[in-house]
Amino acid sequence: MKNVNVLDNCSIKSKLLIIQIFCVLIPMIVTNSIVYITIKNNEVREQKINMAYTIDRVKYNLEAVLNDCVLVSNHLNNDVAFNNFITKKYSNVLEYYEAYNSLLQNNAIDYYYNSQHVYQVTIYTDNDTITDSNNFIVLTPQIKNSDWYKKFCDNNKQMTIAVYYDNDKMDSPYSGTRRTISIIRKMDSSTNGCKNILKIDVDYNVILNEMLNEKMDGNLYIYNKKYILFSNVESNPRLNQFDTINHIKERAVKVKGSFNFKAANEEWDIAVTENAINPLSNIAEWKKILFGLIIFNLLLPTVIITLVSHSIRYRVGLLGVYLGKVENEEFNTIKCKNGKDEIGKLIRDYNLMVLRIKDLIEVVFKKNAEKQRLELGKKQAELKALQSQVNPHFLFNTLESIRMRSLIKGEDETAGIIENLSILLRKTINWGEDYITIEDEILFVENYLKLQKYRFGDKLSFGFCVMESCKIIKIPKLSILAFVENACVHGIEEVAHDASINITVYKDENNLFIEILDTGGGMEQEKLNLIREKLKNAKMDMLENSKSIGVFNTYMRLQMYCNNNMKFEIDSKLKEGTKITIQIYLDKLNQNNDVS
Repeated sequence: MKNVNVLDNCSIKSKLLIIQIFCVLIPMIVTNSIVYITIKNNEVREQKINMAYTIDRVKYNLEAVLNDCVLVSNHLNNDVAFNNFITKKYSNVLEYYEAYNSLLQNNAIDYYYNSQHVYQVTIYTDNDTITDSNNFIVLTPQIKNSDWYKKFCDNNKQMTIAVYYDNDKMDSPYSGTRRTISIIRKMDSSTNGCKNILKIDVDYNVILNEMLNEKMDGNLYIYNKKYILFSNVESNPRLNQFDTINHIKERAVKVKGSFNFKAANEEWDIAVTENAINPLSNIAEWKKILFGLIIFNLLLPTVIITLVSHSIRYRVGLLGVYLGKVENEEFNTIKCKNGKDEIGKLIRDYNLMVLRIKDLIEVVFKKNAEKQRLELGKKQAELKALQSQVNPHFLFNTLESIRMRSLIKGEDETAGIIENLSILLRKTINWGEDYITIEDEILFVENYLKLQKYRFGDKLSFGFCVMESCKIIKIPKLSILAFVENACVHGIEEVAHDASINITVYKDENNLFIEILDTGGGMEQEKLNLIREKLKNAKMDMLENSKSIGVFNTYMRLQMYCNNNMKFEIDSKLKEGTKITIQIYLDKLNQNNDVS
Protein backbone atom coordinates (compact mmCIF):
# COMPACT_ATOMS: atom_id res chain seq x y z
CA MET A 1 0.00 0.00 0.00
CA LYS A 2 2.92 2.34 0.58
CA ASN A 3 3.90 2.11 -3.09
CA VAL A 4 0.33 2.98 -4.05
CA ASN A 5 0.43 6.02 -1.76
CA VAL A 6 3.65 7.16 -3.43
CA LEU A 7 1.76 7.39 -6.72
CA ASP A 8 -0.62 9.87 -5.08
CA ASN A 9 2.22 12.41 -5.10
CA CYS A 10 2.81 12.00 -8.85
CA SER A 11 1.14 14.18 -11.43
CA ILE A 12 -1.38 12.75 -13.85
CA LYS A 13 1.12 13.23 -16.63
CA SER A 14 3.72 11.17 -14.70
CA LYS A 15 1.22 8.40 -14.00
CA LEU A 16 0.24 8.15 -17.65
CA LEU A 17 3.94 8.13 -18.56
CA ILE A 18 4.51 5.22 -16.15
CA ILE A 19 1.67 3.30 -17.81
CA GLN A 20 3.13 4.07 -21.24
CA ILE A 21 6.61 2.85 -20.23
CA PHE A 22 5.71 -0.33 -18.31
CA CYS A 23 2.66 -1.40 -20.28
CA VAL A 24 3.72 -0.44 -23.80
CA LEU A 25 7.39 0.40 -24.29
CA ILE A 26 9.03 -2.33 -22.18
CA PRO A 27 6.86 -5.18 -23.56
CA MET A 28 7.39 -3.83 -27.08
CA ILE A 29 11.18 -3.62 -26.59
CA VAL A 30 11.37 -7.16 -25.14
CA THR A 31 9.21 -8.65 -27.90
CA ASN A 32 10.97 -6.85 -30.72
CA SER A 33 14.38 -7.71 -29.23
CA ILE A 34 13.49 -11.40 -29.32
CA VAL A 35 12.38 -11.09 -32.92
CA TYR A 36 15.49 -9.10 -33.78
CA ILE A 37 17.86 -11.63 -32.19
CA THR A 38 16.08 -14.51 -33.92
CA ILE A 39 16.30 -12.83 -37.30
CA LYS A 40 19.92 -11.91 -36.71
CA ASN A 41 20.91 -15.48 -35.76
CA ASN A 42 19.16 -16.83 -38.82
CA GLU A 43 20.86 -14.24 -40.98
CA VAL A 44 24.30 -15.08 -39.55
CA ARG A 45 23.74 -18.77 -40.12
CA GLU A 46 22.52 -18.21 -43.65
CA GLN A 47 25.38 -15.85 -44.38
CA LYS A 48 27.97 -18.40 -43.27
CA ILE A 49 26.37 -21.01 -45.52
CA ASN A 50 26.51 -18.59 -48.45
CA MET A 51 30.15 -17.82 -47.65
CA ALA A 52 31.01 -21.51 -47.72
CA TYR A 53 29.25 -21.88 -51.08
CA THR A 54 31.16 -18.84 -52.37
CA ILE A 55 34.52 -20.37 -51.40
CA ASP A 56 33.60 -23.60 -53.13
CA ARG A 57 32.71 -21.72 -56.33
CA VAL A 58 35.97 -19.74 -56.20
CA LYS A 59 38.01 -22.91 -55.73
CA TYR A 60 36.22 -24.53 -58.65
CA ASN A 61 36.82 -21.49 -60.91
CA LEU A 62 40.50 -21.24 -59.91
CA GLU A 63 41.03 -24.89 -60.61
CA ALA A 64 39.35 -24.58 -64.00
CA VAL A 65 41.44 -21.57 -65.02
CA LEU A 66 44.80 -22.91 -63.87
CA ASN A 67 44.20 -26.42 -65.14
CA ASP A 68 43.27 -24.96 -68.52
CA CYS A 69 46.60 -23.10 -68.59
CA VAL A 70 48.46 -26.25 -67.53
CA LEU A 71 46.74 -28.14 -70.32
CA VAL A 72 47.95 -25.52 -72.82
CA SER A 73 51.50 -25.86 -71.49
CA ASN A 74 51.35 -29.66 -71.84
CA HIS A 75 50.21 -29.39 -75.46
CA LEU A 76 53.00 -26.95 -76.29
CA ASN A 77 55.54 -29.14 -74.53
CA ASN A 78 54.44 -32.14 -76.57
CA ASP A 79 54.12 -30.32 -79.92
CA VAL A 80 56.89 -31.78 -82.13
CA ALA A 81 56.90 -28.94 -84.68
CA PHE A 82 57.05 -26.38 -81.93
CA ASN A 83 59.94 -28.10 -80.16
CA ASN A 84 61.87 -28.60 -83.40
CA PHE A 85 61.55 -24.86 -84.08
CA ILE A 86 63.04 -23.73 -80.77
CA THR A 87 65.85 -26.33 -80.67
CA LYS A 88 67.10 -25.96 -84.24
CA LYS A 89 70.29 -23.95 -84.84
CA TYR A 90 69.75 -21.58 -87.75
CA SER A 91 72.63 -20.64 -90.02
CA ASN A 92 71.29 -17.22 -90.85
CA VAL A 93 68.37 -14.90 -90.22
CA LEU A 94 66.65 -15.75 -93.49
CA GLU A 95 66.48 -19.42 -92.55
CA TYR A 96 65.00 -18.46 -89.14
CA TYR A 97 62.25 -16.28 -90.63
CA GLU A 98 61.29 -18.97 -93.10
CA ALA A 99 60.89 -21.46 -90.27
CA TYR A 100 59.02 -18.85 -88.16
CA ASN A 101 56.55 -18.12 -90.96
CA SER A 102 55.96 -21.79 -91.47
CA LEU A 103 55.23 -22.13 -87.75
CA LEU A 104 52.74 -19.26 -87.88
CA GLN A 105 51.00 -20.68 -90.96
CA ASN A 106 50.45 -23.95 -89.13
CA ASN A 107 48.88 -21.99 -86.19
CA ALA A 108 51.13 -23.82 -83.83
CA ILE A 109 50.88 -20.96 -81.28
CA ASP A 110 47.70 -19.06 -82.12
CA TYR A 111 45.73 -22.25 -81.67
CA TYR A 112 46.39 -22.15 -77.93
CA TYR A 113 45.14 -18.57 -77.58
CA ASN A 114 41.65 -19.86 -78.16
CA SER A 115 41.59 -20.60 -74.45
CA GLN A 116 39.92 -17.64 -72.70
CA HIS A 117 42.10 -18.17 -69.63
CA VAL A 118 45.46 -17.64 -71.39
CA TYR A 119 46.67 -14.07 -71.63
CA GLN A 120 50.21 -14.52 -73.03
CA VAL A 121 52.41 -17.45 -74.15
CA THR A 122 56.15 -16.79 -74.10
CA ILE A 123 59.10 -19.15 -74.72
CA TYR A 124 62.47 -18.15 -73.28
CA THR A 125 65.43 -19.95 -74.84
CA ASP A 126 69.20 -19.68 -74.82
CA ASN A 127 69.23 -20.60 -78.54
CA ASP A 128 71.09 -17.52 -79.77
CA THR A 129 70.07 -18.17 -83.41
CA ILE A 130 66.48 -17.18 -82.55
CA THR A 131 65.50 -13.55 -82.86
CA ASP A 132 63.22 -11.93 -80.22
CA SER A 133 59.56 -11.73 -81.21
CA ASN A 134 56.17 -11.61 -79.53
CA ASN A 135 56.33 -15.25 -78.37
CA PHE A 136 60.05 -16.10 -78.50
CA ILE A 137 62.63 -14.30 -76.39
CA VAL A 138 66.25 -15.14 -75.92
CA LEU A 139 67.32 -15.53 -72.30
CA THR A 140 69.37 -12.56 -71.22
CA PRO A 141 71.05 -11.68 -67.91
CA GLN A 142 68.29 -9.12 -67.29
CA ILE A 143 65.60 -11.79 -67.61
CA LYS A 144 67.57 -14.16 -65.38
CA ASN A 145 67.53 -11.44 -62.68
CA SER A 146 63.73 -11.08 -62.77
CA ASP A 147 61.63 -12.26 -59.82
CA TRP A 148 59.72 -14.92 -61.68
CA TYR A 149 62.87 -16.50 -63.13
CA LYS A 150 64.59 -16.58 -59.74
CA LYS A 151 61.56 -18.20 -58.17
CA PHE A 152 61.51 -20.79 -60.97
CA CYS A 153 65.18 -21.61 -60.41
CA ASP A 154 64.85 -21.70 -56.61
CA ASN A 155 61.84 -24.00 -56.77
CA ASN A 156 63.87 -26.51 -58.78
CA LYS A 157 60.72 -28.25 -60.01
CA GLN A 158 59.28 -29.05 -63.38
CA MET A 159 56.48 -26.50 -62.99
CA THR A 160 56.19 -23.31 -60.92
CA ILE A 161 53.47 -20.67 -60.48
CA ALA A 162 54.79 -17.12 -60.02
CA VAL A 163 52.95 -14.00 -58.75
CA TYR A 164 54.60 -10.67 -59.53
CA TYR A 165 54.03 -7.09 -60.73
CA ASP A 166 55.27 -6.79 -64.35
CA ASN A 167 56.58 -3.25 -64.88
CA ASP A 168 57.34 -4.07 -68.53
CA LYS A 169 53.61 -3.95 -69.26
CA MET A 170 53.39 -0.28 -68.29
CA ASP A 171 54.15 0.97 -71.80
CA SER A 172 51.69 -1.37 -73.46
CA PRO A 173 48.21 0.10 -73.92
CA TYR A 174 46.72 -3.40 -74.27
CA SER A 175 48.31 -4.97 -71.24
CA GLY A 176 45.07 -4.86 -69.28
CA THR A 177 46.76 -5.19 -65.89
CA ARG A 178 50.30 -5.14 -64.56
CA ARG A 179 49.45 -7.78 -62.00
CA THR A 180 50.71 -11.05 -63.42
CA ILE A 181 50.24 -14.71 -62.50
CA SER A 182 52.37 -17.03 -64.63
CA ILE A 183 52.73 -20.79 -64.93
CA ILE A 184 56.38 -21.56 -65.73
CA ARG A 185 57.81 -24.93 -66.77
CA LYS A 186 60.98 -26.33 -68.22
CA MET A 187 60.30 -27.85 -71.63
CA ASP A 188 61.34 -31.41 -72.39
CA SER A 189 63.10 -30.08 -75.52
CA SER A 190 65.82 -28.56 -73.35
CA THR A 191 68.55 -30.81 -74.85
CA ASN A 192 71.66 -30.38 -76.87
CA GLY A 193 72.82 -27.77 -74.42
CA CYS A 194 69.73 -25.59 -75.00
CA LYS A 195 67.59 -24.39 -72.14
CA ASN A 196 63.95 -23.69 -73.07
CA ILE A 197 61.40 -22.24 -70.58
CA LEU A 198 57.69 -21.91 -71.27
CA LYS A 199 55.82 -19.11 -69.44
CA ILE A 200 52.05 -18.88 -69.73
CA ASP A 201 50.49 -15.74 -68.24
CA VAL A 202 47.05 -16.39 -66.80
CA ASP A 203 44.37 -13.87 -67.79
CA TYR A 204 44.13 -12.01 -64.45
CA ASN A 205 40.90 -10.25 -65.42
CA VAL A 206 39.02 -13.52 -65.89
CA ILE A 207 39.53 -14.58 -62.27
CA LEU A 208 39.00 -11.03 -60.97
CA ASN A 209 35.72 -10.58 -62.84
CA GLU A 210 34.43 -13.89 -61.54
CA MET A 211 35.13 -12.70 -57.99
CA LEU A 212 33.53 -9.32 -58.58
CA ASN A 213 30.44 -11.05 -59.90
CA GLU A 214 29.98 -12.90 -56.62
CA LYS A 215 26.94 -11.27 -55.00
CA MET A 216 27.67 -11.24 -51.30
CA ASP A 217 27.70 -8.88 -48.31
CA GLY A 218 31.20 -9.83 -47.15
CA ASN A 219 34.67 -9.22 -48.56
CA LEU A 220 36.35 -12.00 -50.54
CA TYR A 221 40.15 -12.50 -50.64
CA ILE A 222 42.50 -14.95 -52.40
CA TYR A 223 46.05 -14.71 -51.11
CA ASN A 224 49.33 -16.59 -50.80
CA LYS A 225 51.93 -16.29 -48.08
CA LYS A 226 52.83 -12.69 -49.01
CA TYR A 227 50.26 -10.99 -51.24
CA ILE A 228 46.53 -10.61 -51.72
CA LEU A 229 46.11 -11.95 -55.26
CA PHE A 230 42.43 -11.19 -55.81
CA SER A 231 39.84 -9.20 -53.88
CA ASN A 232 36.40 -7.71 -54.41
CA VAL A 233 37.23 -4.78 -52.10
CA GLU A 234 39.74 -2.69 -54.05
CA SER A 235 38.42 0.11 -56.25
CA ASN A 236 40.99 -0.31 -59.09
CA PRO A 237 43.03 -3.47 -58.52
CA ARG A 238 44.31 -3.77 -62.11
CA LEU A 239 46.67 -0.80 -61.87
CA ASN A 240 47.88 -1.13 -58.27
CA GLN A 241 50.57 -3.25 -56.74
CA PHE A 242 49.53 -6.38 -54.86
CA ASP A 243 48.44 -5.58 -51.30
CA THR A 244 50.15 -7.51 -48.53
CA ILE A 245 48.19 -9.92 -46.38
CA ASN A 246 48.43 -7.41 -43.49
CA HIS A 247 45.34 -5.74 -44.97
CA ILE A 248 43.28 -8.76 -43.92
CA LYS A 249 42.21 -8.63 -40.27
CA GLU A 250 42.20 -12.13 -38.85
CA ARG A 251 39.42 -11.36 -36.38
CA ALA A 252 37.15 -10.29 -39.24
CA VAL A 253 37.56 -13.62 -41.11
CA LYS A 254 34.36 -15.62 -40.78
CA VAL A 255 34.94 -18.46 -43.27
CA LYS A 256 38.27 -19.68 -44.60
CA GLY A 257 39.32 -22.26 -47.18
CA SER A 258 42.36 -23.22 -49.25
CA PHE A 259 43.10 -24.06 -52.88
CA ASN A 260 45.92 -26.48 -53.65
CA PHE A 261 47.48 -26.16 -57.12
CA LYS A 262 48.94 -29.64 -57.27
CA ALA A 263 50.79 -29.19 -60.58
CA ALA A 264 53.06 -26.58 -59.03
CA ASN A 265 52.64 -27.70 -55.42
CA GLU A 266 51.26 -24.23 -54.58
CA GLU A 267 48.60 -23.49 -51.94
CA TRP A 268 46.46 -20.35 -51.82
CA ASP A 269 44.09 -19.34 -49.07
CA ILE A 270 40.55 -18.10 -49.62
CA ALA A 271 38.91 -16.03 -46.92
CA VAL A 272 35.63 -14.16 -46.48
CA THR A 273 35.38 -11.33 -43.99
CA GLU A 274 32.01 -10.25 -42.73
CA ASN A 275 30.50 -6.79 -43.07
CA ALA A 276 27.95 -5.51 -40.59
CA ILE A 277 24.94 -7.78 -40.75
CA ASN A 278 21.63 -6.06 -41.35
CA PRO A 279 18.98 -8.36 -39.89
CA LEU A 280 16.24 -6.28 -41.45
CA SER A 281 17.43 -7.04 -44.99
CA ASN A 282 15.19 -10.11 -45.03
CA ILE A 283 12.49 -8.53 -42.91
CA ALA A 284 9.95 -9.03 -45.70
CA GLU A 285 9.65 -12.67 -44.63
CA TRP A 286 8.68 -11.56 -41.12
CA LYS A 287 6.59 -8.51 -41.94
CA LYS A 288 3.24 -10.11 -41.07
CA ILE A 289 4.45 -11.25 -37.68
CA LEU A 290 6.16 -7.93 -36.89
CA PHE A 291 3.17 -5.94 -38.09
CA GLY A 292 0.89 -7.93 -35.80
CA LEU A 293 3.27 -7.47 -32.87
CA ILE A 294 3.51 -3.73 -33.44
CA ILE A 295 -0.28 -3.40 -33.59
CA PHE A 296 -0.67 -5.47 -30.41
CA ASN A 297 2.21 -4.02 -28.37
CA LEU A 298 2.33 -0.40 -29.48
CA LEU A 299 -0.49 1.03 -31.52
CA LEU A 300 -3.50 -0.37 -29.68
CA PRO A 301 -2.29 0.49 -26.13
CA THR A 302 -1.01 3.85 -27.31
CA VAL A 303 -4.35 4.78 -28.84
CA ILE A 304 -6.25 3.75 -25.73
CA ILE A 305 -3.84 5.54 -23.37
CA THR A 306 -3.92 8.64 -25.57
CA LEU A 307 -7.71 8.78 -25.43
CA VAL A 308 -7.73 8.29 -21.66
CA SER A 309 -4.94 10.85 -21.28
CA HIS A 310 -6.83 13.42 -23.34
CA SER A 311 -10.01 12.83 -21.34
CA ILE A 312 -8.20 13.40 -18.04
CA ARG A 313 -5.53 15.99 -18.88
CA TYR A 314 -7.79 18.30 -20.93
CA ARG A 315 -10.42 18.73 -18.23
CA VAL A 316 -7.91 18.82 -15.35
CA GLY A 317 -5.84 21.39 -17.24
CA LEU A 318 -8.98 23.44 -17.94
CA LEU A 319 -9.91 23.28 -14.27
CA GLY A 320 -6.41 24.45 -13.33
CA VAL A 321 -6.65 27.41 -15.74
CA TYR A 322 -9.93 28.62 -14.26
CA LEU A 323 -8.66 28.15 -10.70
CA GLY A 324 -5.73 30.35 -11.67
CA LYS A 325 -8.22 32.99 -12.80
CA VAL A 326 -9.85 32.84 -9.38
CA GLU A 327 -6.51 33.92 -7.89
CA ASN A 328 -6.74 37.02 -10.11
CA GLU A 329 -10.31 37.65 -8.92
CA GLU A 330 -11.84 36.49 -12.21
CA PHE A 331 -14.82 34.28 -11.39
CA ASN A 332 -15.85 32.53 -14.63
CA THR A 333 -17.76 29.28 -14.95
CA ILE A 334 -16.33 26.42 -17.04
CA LYS A 335 -18.39 25.75 -20.15
CA CYS A 336 -17.57 22.27 -21.47
CA LYS A 337 -18.89 18.72 -21.43
CA ASN A 338 -18.31 17.82 -17.80
CA GLY A 339 -18.76 14.07 -18.02
CA LYS A 340 -20.04 11.79 -15.27
CA ASP A 341 -16.70 10.80 -13.74
CA GLU A 342 -14.90 12.32 -10.76
CA ILE A 343 -13.38 15.13 -12.85
CA GLY A 344 -16.83 16.06 -14.16
CA LYS A 345 -18.06 16.27 -10.57
CA LEU A 346 -15.15 18.55 -9.70
CA ILE A 347 -16.03 20.88 -12.60
CA ARG A 348 -19.68 21.02 -11.51
CA ASP A 349 -18.65 21.75 -7.90
CA TYR A 350 -16.29 24.47 -9.16
CA ASN A 351 -19.05 26.15 -11.18
CA LEU A 352 -21.34 26.06 -8.14
CA MET A 353 -18.58 27.55 -5.97
CA VAL A 354 -17.96 30.38 -8.46
CA LEU A 355 -21.66 31.27 -8.59
CA ARG A 356 -21.84 31.42 -4.79
CA ILE A 357 -18.69 33.57 -4.63
CA LYS A 358 -20.22 35.96 -7.15
CA ASP A 359 -23.36 36.23 -5.02
CA LEU A 360 -21.29 36.88 -1.88
CA ILE A 361 -19.15 39.51 -3.63
CA GLU A 362 -22.23 41.26 -4.93
CA VAL A 363 -23.77 41.37 -1.45
CA VAL A 364 -20.55 42.63 0.16
CA PHE A 365 -19.98 45.14 -2.64
CA LYS A 366 -23.46 46.55 -2.25
CA LYS A 367 -22.94 46.93 1.50
CA ASN A 368 -19.61 48.70 0.96
CA ALA A 369 -21.10 50.97 -1.68
CA GLU A 370 -23.92 51.92 0.68
CA LYS A 371 -21.39 52.61 3.42
CA GLN A 372 -19.31 54.79 1.10
CA ARG A 373 -22.40 56.76 0.05
CA LEU A 374 -23.23 57.39 3.70
CA GLU A 375 -19.67 58.57 4.47
CA LEU A 376 -19.65 60.79 1.35
CA GLY A 377 -22.95 62.33 2.41
CA LYS A 378 -21.53 62.94 5.86
CA LYS A 379 -18.45 64.72 4.46
CA GLN A 380 -20.59 66.79 2.10
CA ALA A 381 -22.77 67.81 5.01
CA GLU A 382 -19.67 68.80 6.99
CA LEU A 383 -18.33 70.80 4.02
CA LYS A 384 -21.63 72.63 3.59
CA ALA A 385 -21.73 73.35 7.29
CA LEU A 386 -18.20 74.80 7.08
CA GLN A 387 -19.06 76.90 4.05
CA SER A 388 -22.17 78.25 5.78
CA GLN A 389 -20.04 79.56 8.64
CA VAL A 390 -18.23 81.91 6.34
CA ASN A 391 -20.02 84.67 4.50
CA PRO A 392 -18.16 84.88 1.18
CA HIS A 393 -19.68 88.27 0.30
CA PHE A 394 -18.60 89.78 3.58
CA LEU A 395 -15.06 88.44 3.08
CA PHE A 396 -14.77 89.69 -0.53
CA ASN A 397 -16.25 93.11 0.39
CA THR A 398 -13.78 93.46 3.24
CA LEU A 399 -10.81 92.58 1.00
CA GLU A 400 -12.06 95.01 -1.68
CA SER A 401 -12.30 97.80 0.94
CA ILE A 402 -8.71 97.12 2.06
CA ARG A 403 -7.52 97.11 -1.56
CA MET A 404 -9.25 100.44 -2.34
CA ARG A 405 -7.81 102.04 0.79
CA SER A 406 -4.33 100.84 -0.19
CA LEU A 407 -4.73 102.38 -3.64
CA ILE A 408 -5.82 105.70 -2.10
CA LYS A 409 -2.69 105.69 0.09
CA GLY A 410 -0.53 104.79 -2.93
CA GLU A 411 0.31 101.28 -1.74
CA ASP A 412 0.00 99.65 -5.17
CA GLU A 413 1.95 96.49 -4.31
CA THR A 414 -0.25 95.76 -1.31
CA ALA A 415 -3.36 96.40 -3.41
CA GLY A 416 -2.16 93.96 -6.08
CA ILE A 417 -1.47 91.26 -3.54
CA ILE A 418 -4.90 91.67 -1.99
CA GLU A 419 -6.45 91.45 -5.46
CA ASN A 420 -4.61 88.17 -6.17
CA LEU A 421 -5.68 86.82 -2.81
CA SER A 422 -9.27 87.73 -3.50
CA ILE A 423 -9.15 85.88 -6.85
CA LEU A 424 -7.70 82.81 -5.20
CA LEU A 425 -10.32 82.75 -2.49
CA ARG A 426 -13.14 83.27 -4.98
CA LYS A 427 -11.97 80.32 -7.13
CA THR A 428 -11.41 78.14 -4.09
CA ILE A 429 -14.76 78.80 -2.48
CA ASN A 430 -16.71 78.77 -5.72
CA TRP A 431 -15.37 75.34 -6.77
CA GLY A 432 -17.77 74.75 -9.66
CA GLU A 433 -16.61 72.05 -12.11
CA ASP A 434 -13.80 69.72 -11.10
CA TYR A 435 -12.03 70.05 -14.49
CA ILE A 436 -10.60 73.28 -15.91
CA THR A 437 -8.38 74.11 -18.88
CA ILE A 438 -4.63 74.21 -18.49
CA GLU A 439 -4.74 77.90 -19.34
CA ASP A 440 -7.05 78.65 -16.33
CA GLU A 441 -4.94 76.42 -14.09
CA ILE A 442 -1.75 78.29 -15.09
CA LEU A 443 -3.44 81.66 -14.36
CA PHE A 444 -4.48 80.33 -10.98
CA VAL A 445 -0.90 79.13 -10.30
CA GLU A 446 0.49 82.50 -11.44
CA ASN A 447 -1.70 84.38 -8.92
CA TYR A 448 -0.54 82.00 -6.20
CA LEU A 449 3.14 82.51 -7.07
CA LYS A 450 2.68 86.29 -7.06
CA LEU A 451 1.42 85.99 -3.46
CA GLN A 452 4.44 83.84 -2.61
CA LYS A 453 6.78 86.35 -4.24
CA TYR A 454 5.30 89.08 -2.03
CA ARG A 455 6.30 86.83 0.85
CA PHE A 456 9.78 85.74 -0.36
CA GLY A 457 10.70 88.85 -2.33
CA ASP A 458 13.62 88.56 -4.74
CA LYS A 459 14.48 85.18 -3.30
CA LEU A 460 11.75 83.61 -5.50
CA SER A 461 11.50 83.73 -9.28
CA PHE A 462 9.18 81.75 -11.52
CA GLY A 463 8.46 81.13 -15.16
CA PHE A 464 5.95 79.39 -17.46
CA CYS A 465 6.36 77.68 -20.84
CA VAL A 466 3.05 76.35 -22.17
CA MET A 467 2.56 75.06 -25.71
CA GLU A 468 -0.31 76.93 -27.35
CA SER A 469 -2.14 73.73 -28.37
CA CYS A 470 -2.06 72.50 -24.76
CA LYS A 471 -3.97 75.47 -23.23
CA ILE A 472 -7.44 74.13 -24.10
CA ILE A 473 -6.84 70.66 -22.64
CA LYS A 474 -8.78 70.09 -19.42
CA ILE A 475 -7.23 68.62 -16.28
CA PRO A 476 -8.42 68.24 -12.66
CA LYS A 477 -8.61 71.58 -10.84
CA LEU A 478 -5.60 72.51 -8.62
CA SER A 479 -3.60 69.54 -10.02
CA ILE A 480 -0.61 71.76 -10.92
CA LEU A 481 -1.11 74.15 -7.96
CA ALA A 482 -0.70 71.30 -5.45
CA PHE A 483 2.81 70.52 -6.70
CA VAL A 484 3.71 74.25 -6.89
CA GLU A 485 2.49 74.74 -3.32
CA ASN A 486 4.58 71.74 -2.19
CA ALA A 487 7.63 73.25 -3.93
CA CYS A 488 7.16 76.56 -2.09
CA VAL A 489 6.57 75.02 1.34
CA HIS A 490 9.19 72.27 1.25
CA GLY A 491 11.64 73.65 -1.29
CA ILE A 492 11.87 77.45 -1.29
CA GLU A 493 11.30 77.98 2.44
CA GLU A 494 14.18 75.69 3.42
CA VAL A 495 16.94 77.53 1.50
CA ALA A 496 18.56 80.90 2.09
CA HIS A 497 19.73 81.43 -1.48
CA ASP A 498 17.68 82.55 -4.45
CA ALA A 499 15.50 79.84 -5.97
CA SER A 500 13.11 79.44 -8.86
CA ILE A 501 10.05 77.48 -9.92
CA ASN A 502 9.51 76.69 -13.61
CA ILE A 503 6.47 75.03 -15.16
CA THR A 504 6.58 73.49 -18.66
CA VAL A 505 3.59 72.02 -20.50
CA TYR A 506 3.95 70.40 -23.94
CA LYS A 507 2.74 67.39 -25.91
CA ASP A 508 3.62 65.05 -28.76
CA GLU A 509 1.36 62.88 -30.90
CA ASN A 510 0.37 60.54 -28.06
CA ASN A 511 1.17 62.15 -24.70
CA LEU A 512 0.79 65.32 -22.65
CA PHE A 513 3.79 66.27 -20.49
CA ILE A 514 3.69 68.53 -17.40
CA GLU A 515 7.02 69.35 -15.69
CA ILE A 516 7.38 71.27 -12.37
CA LEU A 517 11.00 72.07 -11.54
CA ASP A 518 12.25 73.95 -8.45
CA THR A 519 15.78 74.76 -7.33
CA GLY A 520 14.97 74.60 -3.63
CA GLY A 521 16.29 72.40 -0.85
CA GLY A 522 15.48 69.03 -2.43
CA MET A 523 15.37 65.89 -0.31
CA GLU A 524 17.50 62.94 0.77
CA GLN A 525 17.45 59.68 -1.18
CA GLU A 526 15.84 57.79 1.68
CA LYS A 527 12.91 60.20 1.88
CA LEU A 528 12.60 60.18 -1.94
CA ASN A 529 12.40 56.37 -1.97
CA LEU A 530 9.74 56.48 0.76
CA ILE A 531 7.59 58.89 -1.29
CA ARG A 532 8.02 56.75 -4.44
CA GLU A 533 6.99 53.60 -2.55
CA LYS A 534 3.93 55.36 -1.13
CA LEU A 535 2.84 56.53 -4.58
CA LYS A 536 3.45 53.06 -6.04
CA ASN A 537 1.16 51.39 -3.48
CA ALA A 538 -1.49 54.15 -3.41
CA LYS A 539 -5.12 53.07 -2.80
CA MET A 540 -8.43 54.90 -2.51
CA ASP A 541 -8.88 54.21 1.21
CA MET A 542 -5.63 56.11 1.83
CA LEU A 543 -7.12 59.08 -0.02
CA GLU A 544 -10.23 59.00 2.15
CA ASN A 545 -8.11 59.23 5.32
CA SER A 546 -6.07 62.19 3.98
CA LYS A 547 -6.68 65.56 5.67
CA SER A 548 -5.26 67.91 3.03
CA ILE A 549 -4.87 68.37 -0.70
CA GLY A 550 -1.20 67.48 -1.17
CA VAL A 551 1.00 65.64 -3.65
CA PHE A 552 -0.52 62.26 -2.76
CA ASN A 553 -4.13 63.46 -3.13
CA THR A 554 -3.38 65.13 -6.45
CA TYR A 555 -1.61 62.00 -7.71
CA MET A 556 -4.69 59.89 -6.92
CA ARG A 557 -7.06 62.40 -8.55
CA LEU A 558 -4.95 62.40 -11.73
CA GLN A 559 -4.82 58.59 -11.80
CA MET A 560 -8.60 58.40 -11.43
CA TYR A 561 -9.03 61.05 -14.11
CA CYS A 562 -6.80 59.12 -16.54
CA ASN A 563 -8.08 55.63 -15.63
CA ASN A 564 -4.62 54.72 -14.34
CA ASN A 565 -2.99 55.61 -17.66
CA MET A 566 -0.53 58.15 -16.23
CA LYS A 567 3.21 57.95 -15.63
CA PHE A 568 4.46 59.95 -12.64
CA GLU A 569 8.17 60.51 -11.96
CA ILE A 570 9.73 62.43 -9.09
CA ASP A 571 13.48 63.11 -8.92
CA SER A 572 15.27 65.11 -6.25
CA LYS A 573 18.75 65.87 -5.00
CA LEU A 574 19.54 67.37 -1.64
CA LYS A 575 20.39 71.13 -1.87
CA GLU A 576 19.80 71.08 -5.64
CA GLY A 577 16.05 70.87 -6.06
CA THR A 578 13.18 68.64 -7.18
CA LYS A 579 11.65 67.78 -10.56
CA ILE A 580 8.19 66.28 -11.10
CA THR A 581 7.23 64.89 -14.54
CA ILE A 582 3.65 63.91 -15.37
CA GLN A 583 2.97 61.98 -18.59
CA ILE A 584 -0.70 61.48 -19.56
CA TYR A 585 -1.94 59.56 -22.61
CA LEU A 586 -3.91 61.96 -24.80
CA ASP A 587 -6.49 59.29 -25.71
CA LYS A 588 -7.67 59.15 -22.10
CA LEU A 589 -7.64 62.96 -21.79
CA ASN A 590 -9.68 63.32 -24.98
CA GLN A 591 -12.31 60.92 -23.64
CA ASN A 592 -12.68 62.92 -20.41
CA ASN A 593 -12.62 66.26 -22.25
CA ASP A 594 -15.39 65.07 -24.59
CA VAL A 595 -17.50 63.98 -21.63
CA SER A 596 -16.93 67.18 -19.70
